[in-house]
Amino acid sequence: MPYGDPKFTVVNPNPDVDESLRSCRISDWLGAVAISGGSWVYGYCFGKPTRIPCANTAMALGMTCASMMLLQNGRARLRGYKENEREVNKYGAWPVQPELRGVVSGTTRFPIATGKTSEATRPKLNWNNYD
Repeated sequence: MPYGDPKFTVVNPNPDVDESLRSCRISDWLGAVAISGGSWVYGYCFGKPTRIPCANTAMALGMTCASMMLLQNGRARLRGYKENEREVNKYGAWPVQPELRGVVSGTTRFPIATGKTSEATRPKLNWNNYD
């Protein structure tokens, strides 16, 4: 959990691909099927001279996008960045939890809500050379 401030309970701060796929919900799988099927239809509709090869290529690209979406959603739930009440009940919470403070106003790229960022990450400004 070094790069962000999760809003929900952390189940696993560093899940692998198997854990991410096991934590996918039915809605994730239905979304993946919809993206894959929709991309096949798109390739078929707009691939006029060679419809089937274009549709199959579009479906391959859609399946790639859908697999990335599956992994992203499963990993976000396990790391506490999405709602994960079912995963906490199923797998249990991680023993060391960060402070859950929600979204801090300002930038979310460099989390400072926990106050544990080092000076190497966020050094103090040196105003000596600005004359």
